[in-house]
Amino acid sequence: MASITFNHDPKESLDGHFLTPVYFDNEVLVKHLYSKTIAVSFASETYGTINWSDGCMSFGINSKGAIFAWLGDLEQLTVAEQHHWKEHNLLAQNDTKSEFFDAQINAQFSEPTVGIQAINALEDWNAAFALKHGTELYKPKAFTDRIEVVRRYRRVIINSEDDFIRFVSELNEIINENVDNAKIRKFLTSNNLTPDAGSKGNKLLEMTYRDVLGDTKNLIAPFFWLYDLRLWADHDMGDGKLVDVAAQLGIADLKDFEAIFTKLLERLRDAFTELKAAYG
Repeated sequence: MASITFNHDPKESLDGHFLTPVYFDNEVLVKHLYSKTIAVSFASETYGTINWSDGCMSFGINSKGAIFAWLGDLEQLTVAEQHHWKEHNLLAQNDTKSEFFDAQINAQFSEPTVGIQAINALEDWNAAFALKHGTELYKPKAFTDRIEVVRRYRRVIINSEDDFIRFVSELNEIINENVDNAKIRKFLTSNNLTPDAGSKGNKLLEMTYRDVLGDTKNLIAPFFWLYDLRLWADHDMGDGKLVDVAAQLGIADLKDFEAIFTKLLERLRDAFTELKAAYG
């Protein structure tokens, strides 16, 4: 395959060619983050992977916020994709410190936390649905927003009710409040369904999953639980909703906020994963 010539410094190479870092401004990811056919997942805030339908490529993010990838991987991309990356190519920076480098070169692998797994699963399901149906369920996020989300949920430690309330509110904003109501309404209408005038968010998703996709497992349930926890967190309504959600999650101790939040993230992750497997 013919390849594009990228700016790079051979002195940075770890093996004489393939493992030569090539640097790019972070705008190079915008096309992929907003694509209906491509998913971008993060193992951490400095280690990501672009997933095309026919392959993938991992990348790092250095201390300057620049994206870098291996020359050998770049040379295996399609020529059209190489041209895209070339447009954002920077001069060599001699700066590869990142978890991407640690994982790929120093074999320091770490499993993404359940929070990151849930966010990645959301992006994967959104991309799979868009590829199959031509429209997204969730609004795409800019590069800086995605990194901030990953950074926030990389190491969530719940030490108090205040921490729990804050993380519940933030997670609800990231997931439930990012539903693309206009596109889902249009999608439902195109499938001869008429949602109620005031329906939005999870109500529209429930209708999509049940009446279009044929979901009989109520996979939308964890998203309603998250919303109920947000209502409990942001309003003085008593502990009724907390009690109900904790029971659904199988948590008996209402003060074990870390267990409640972790189990909720697991259920959200699993729901996205099952939706993609069944309907993606």
